[in-house]
Amino acid sequence: MGNTINQAASTVEEMLPFTDSTSLLDNASALRHQMQQEGYLFVRALLPATEVKAVYEDIAAICQKHGWMDAAGLALGEPAVEGSPAWGPIYDDVQRLESFHALAHHPRFLEVVETLVQEPVLVHPRNIARISYPRATYFTTPSHQDYVLIQGTPETYTMWMPLLDCPVELGSLAVLAGSHRVGVLPVHAAQGAGGIGITTHKLGLLWHTSSFSAGDMLLFHSHTIHKAFPNVTGNQLRISVDYRYQGVSQPIVEDGLQPHYGRLTWGEIYQGWSRRDLQYYWKNLSIHPVARDPSLREEEH
Repeated sequence: MGNTINQAASTVEEMLPFTDSTSLLDNASALRHQMQQEGYLFVRALLPATEVKAVYEDIAAICQKHGWMDAAGLALGEPAVEGSPAWGPIYDDVQRLESFHALAHHPRFLEVVETLVQEPVLVHPRNIARISYPRATYFTTPSHQDYVLIQGTPETYTMWMPLLDCPVELGSLAVLAGSHRVGVLPVHAAQGAGGIGITTHKLGLLWHTSSFSAGDMLLFHSHTIHKAFPNVTGNQLRISVDYRYQGVSQPIVEDGLQPHYGRLTWGEIYQGWSRRDLQYYWKNLSIHPVARDPSLREEEH
């Protein structure tokens, strides 16, 4: 553990802090210019911390129910990683949460994305929660580009937000600034969410990172290279969300309209929800589903 912490700290020291775009929110052209230049936007306190923490509490209650977390919010038991047998039932319960899906439609998110795409926004229904266990550093998300996994239009944006304060040692994200301009790079098999990684050391670009407070937002282009830091706290779960957005006129892959991992149907997820406007909303839009291109995930040799 000590070596892992030291290695993480050394890596962070070699990075620049995120460029803070909070002051640009009322300047559409400047906001678009920042995304064009560096491939990401980092905004402090975009949402009230209370709204974000309410979703955290809903997911924390599920973690407690399944024995992953105690009443004080500390991790229990052996590390469980995404895709493992122990992970499935808890993820099903998270996917059923109305609050988790509703947060993706927050007007503040939509305002920022609409400024970028300059048309009505399609919120991807495939919302993703990440629960990063301590002592599972081998499963830390490696450097990758989301486009290989999302496909559809390159002009898709991922919004990443931790649901509590997230110092780097809890598993913050890092972005390789300007990497959205290098095109789609070949991939190799890797541990961690998504199962793929890319090689970045020859690109000559600089990594950016920062600690997050609840309500801070990181938004990045689908070609932007990013990675996670390991959760080296030893006793805390990092709970975060990945939401995706694009212009409604752009194509989306057919399976992007299905629940994440496909363990449940939308009908099963929607049981007991109070908001009908969040259910099957994409069926009321003129969207353009396309087939997935499997060649993008072919590994380099």
